[in-house]
Formats: sequence, C-alpha cells, structure tokens
Amino acid sequence: MTEFDVIVIGAGHAGVEAAAAAARRGASVGLFTHDIRDLGAMSCNPSIGGPGKSQMVAEIDAFGGVMPRAADAAGIHWRTLNASHGAATQALRAQIDRDMYHRAVVNIISEYKNIHIKTGPVTSIDLKNKTVGGEYSARAIVITTGTFLAGVVTRGTEKISSGRLCDDGTYQAADKNISPILSRAGFKIMRLKTGTPARLLKSSINFAVCEPQPGDTPHDWFSAPVADNNHNASCYITHTTGQTHQIIRDNISNAPMYNGDIRGTGPRYCPSLEDKVMRFPEHTSHHVFLEPEGADSPLIYPNGISTSFGADIQDIWIRTIPGLENAEIIRYGYAIEYDAIDARALSATLESIDIPGLFFAGQINGTSGYEEAAAQGVIAGANAAARALGIAPVCIDRTNSMIGVMIDDITTIGVDEPYRMFSSRAEYRLSLRADNAIARLGEIAVNAGLISQRQYDEKYALRAEKIAENDRFYAGYIQRNEREIAAYRRDAELKIPNGFCYQNLPGLTNELIEKLSAARPENIAALSRIPGMTPAGIMVVLRKIRG
Repeated sequence: MTEFDVIVIGAGHAGVEAAAAAARRGASVGLFTHDIRDLGAMSCNPSIGGPGKSQMVAEIDAFGGVMPRAADAAGIHWRTLNASHGAATQALRAQIDRDMYHRAVVNIISEYKNIHIKTGPVTSIDLKNKTVGGEYSARAIVITTGTFLAGVVTRGTEKISSGRLCDDGTYQAADKNISPILSRAGFKIMRLKTGTPARLLKSSINFAVCEPQPGDTPHDWFSAPVADNNHNASCYITHTTGQTHQIIRDNISNAPMYNGDIRGTGPRYCPSLEDKVMRFPEHTSHHVFLEPEGADSPLIYPNGISTSFGADIQDIWIRTIPGLENAEIIRYGYAIEYDAIDARALSATLESIDIPGLFFAGQINGTSGYEEAAAQGVIAGANAAARALGIAPVCIDRTNSMIGVMIDDITTIGVDEPYRMFSSRAEYRLSLRADNAIARLGEIAVNAGLISQRQYDEKYALRAEKIAENDRFYAGYIQRNEREIAAYRRDAELKIPNGFCYQNLPGLTNELIEKLSAARPENIAALSRIPGMTPAGIMVVLRKIRG
C-alpha cells in the first residue's frame, strides 16, 4: 500500500490549495483527481476577486497560496471596485484567461516535489483507517469534491449525471461513491445548486450598442507584479429587456427550478435570470456583463444570465438582449445539483469533530465561489499536515481574517443555501482589509512554515506604505475594534467541553437546544452567535461549565 502523510480528494480550487499548503508544511501529499484538467479549472465565470473575495485572496497570498500567483499570471482585465470609497470597501477584481490560469496552477503545483498527482475516480474511502481505494493510506484526508458529489446537470428536460461540462462539450463523471460513505458515517447531506450561462461566439456580438467597461491602467495585483502580463482585454455591459422578461414569464413552467425538477437550493446572491425575473418583477431590466473567456478566446461569458432553461428557450430570450440579436450560442447554460455536508460537523480547523484526521474544504461545506473554496483549502490542508506530522495547527478566527469569518459562519451557524463571502459579514471589516492581510497573518504563516521570513518581508514591503496610510485613516475605528476583539477573545478562551449536553438546561428553548446540539460551538464566543441565543442563555451555559 502506498503511504502519504495527507491525501487530498479533488483538485479544484480547494484541492490544489489544500495539497500545496500541506506540502509547504512538509507533508507528502497524494492529490487525487478525475482528470489533470481539473487543476485550477474555472467551470463558471473565469474571474477572481470582488467585494469580500479579494480580501480572502490577499489572505491566501499571506499564507503562500496558489490562487493569487495564478490570477496575476492569467489576468486579462483588472478593476478596483468601489475605488472612490474607503480602502476597507475597495475590492480588486480580475477577468482571467481560463487556459492560462490552468497552466499557471499546473506549473505552481509542479514546483512541489512532495505532491504526487493520481488520476481516476475514487471508488472507496475508509474514513476511520484513512485509506483510499484499498491502495493508498494517509494520516489525514481532505475531501474537496466540489460539484462532482452526486452531481446532476439539468438543462430544460435534459438531466445528466455529471460533474462539470468541459470546454470540448464532454461531461465529466459525477462521483456516486463518496456521499453514501459520508452519510453512513453520520454526516448530514444537503442538496445544493449552482448554474452557469450560455457561452457566446465573440464575433457574433454587436459590441457597438453595448457600454464599454475599461480596465484600470495601471492596476493593482493580488500577489506581486508579473512583468510579462500586459493583457488588456475589453469587457462590455448590456441589459435584458421587457421582451426578455416576458419570454421567461411565459415559459416559467418549463424552468426546472420552478416545475420541481430541481430541488437543490441555489445561491441567493448569484441567482439565475429566471429567479431574478420572478423574484423582482418591478425590475424591467438586469445588467449583463460581456466578459472574455481568454485573451485570444473566441468565447464570451455573459455574466448575469445563468439559466436552467432548455436550449430552445435560451435561443429565443438570449437574442432579445441588445447586442446579442445575432449571437451564436456555442454552449448552452445549465444548472447543476450536488451534495454537500452540514459544516457544523467540523471544527474551526475544518476537521471532523467525530472523525479525527478527516478534513473538508470547498463547496462540499456549503460554500459557493472559487475564492471561498481556495481559502478553505489553505486552512484544511495546513491543518491536515498538522494532524499528520504532529505539529501545531493553524488557528484563525473572525477577528483576524475574512477566512476566519467564513469558517466561523459555516461551522457555527451552518448554511441553508450556498454561502458567498461579503465584507459586510465581518464585524471587524475595517481592520480586515486586503492591503493589510500580510500584517495580520504573516507571523502566523511564518510560524507554520507556510511562507519563509524572506517571503514575509517581501510581501510586507510591497504593501507597507498603503498599510500605514490606511491604518492612519481608520485609526479611531481600529482602536474601537481592538477593544471589541479583546472582549471576543476573552469569550473565545472559555472552551465548551466536547460532548457538552444542552438538554434540560433551564432557560434554553427546545429550538435553541436543537441548534446548539447541531452546531456544537467550541467556545462561548461561537455560542453567542447562534441565532436566537440570548444573554440569559449564555449565562445558563456558563454556570453549567463552571459547575
């Protein structure tokens, strides 16, 4: 049997970060994937960053991660969003060349001599003994299966058991083996959904009637300037029309989300066009962002019109959009349903509470987005290496990182729809800026062996001037944050014993007992954020803990 310190199952954004983080800490890693094309695959919009997300990408960079480097190498259109606002709300977003990004990820992963890529399906996992397929063993396993987990692609009446749809029009096989294994182990399985729009032939679009959306020149970078990346692709904005909306309303009974064919819950903040039309009838149009799939790609990604309608209906309403009257549709949009676990079964290190050495990262934890997946991958991989090698875990929380906010939210409160990160989710967001990520997390990263002292110094030098300027601007708010953070950490230091029983505690409702038993908060700070928790309830738990 081939032995690794860590096995990572899945090589999307979460998987490559988990493998790389574990390798940086000195672990030997087996990275298992259906296909080498999965490394860094962008199956939806090829873009990185945006509000809340760019902060996480900066934090991934502070930990030495893959995504920021690959995005800098493959970016073709750059904009700082909210540029006229304060630094805490500004967000870098880059349109990415899909193929260049994949190549960049492959090149970065090839730098790690202790990562060994294994292709083909995973047919079995022994969660307790940490073996895969009866041939490979490890001290820790990280599962990052994304949308492959019991995936079903839906387009109108067409339903296909599948993972992502590849650029060549072929479907990758869904994983039908892992969900039953997790269910038998006691994990609660949820059914979620996401979607993607049609891909359009660039030469068939009339950009003259669309609004240009120029990129920034010069622009910021996620990690560091890349000398040979001087791409400056064109992006445009158009909009849906009243005719578009009427066609959708007239055919809504054929939409799988509305006729019962799709039962999974979709992302609230990235809805399909049919959802937007039906949920917001007062809006007579919605923006459509026409974004290139690559510097030399013939394809355009029409961001904002993801759909699960059949090809026949997409053919009609897409061509009611200004500029798309003669659009040639190269690949039709679709929805995909997939399985996820209830992440309240995990600790803040993304390790299973009940099965030591088993970690999860990415969409399997109920999140949505490349950045959210990659951020979890860094933490899960770093902590899987800690478990395997007997070294200190990487501990972050909502006071020092956006990643910590996300992990705390999904493991404490849980999700009932795909979770997307926004800066507004962070109560200390004025301190959790993209510019100061290295100042916040660099020492943790160096101590964990995720970056070297030299890398820390170089990263800090790139941001030092901006950090000092923004810290002065937000000085009053940061001082208040520091007082609040000190109080939070006092609460966080008071641990709740593993297996603590909430049953029959006076002052706790049955609903709250059910929530607490499911969430199993690790400390009083986490307990206080359970929806419905009251100060009186907190005191009841404190009295029980203190005897």
